[in-house]
Amino acid sequence: MGPWTRDEIETARSVPFHVLLHFIGAYCKLDRDYKSAVSSDSVRVQVNHAGRDFRFVFTGERWVNELVPPTKRGRGGAGAIDLAAHITGLDFVRSVKICIDAHNSAEAGLK
Repeated sequence: MGPWTRDEIETARSVPFHVLLHFIGAYCKLDRDYKSAVSSDSVRVQVNHAGRDFRFVFTGERWVNELVPPTKRGRGGAGAIDLAAHITGLDFVRSVKICIDAHNSAEAGLK
């Protein structure tokens, strides 16, 4: 599993997407006109990070990047670790670190 405990990985995976996106300095714009045919809980967000554009649909923990063709692997995932890896191109260990740092930063901001 690497240098992380199971609890740390679960904490990293459960970081809210908006917290992670803010932490990594991504520009985000909510598509207020988006209506999902599948789930009323879904939201679409335009994201730019490090000069790369993404268009995510988030439904609970799951997400999909609509700018990646449906036939291509890695188009979507579940949880913040997958999202961090997708956006940054980093490996699992570094993506977990980003998510834990995002979590800790958000926790510190609440105190």
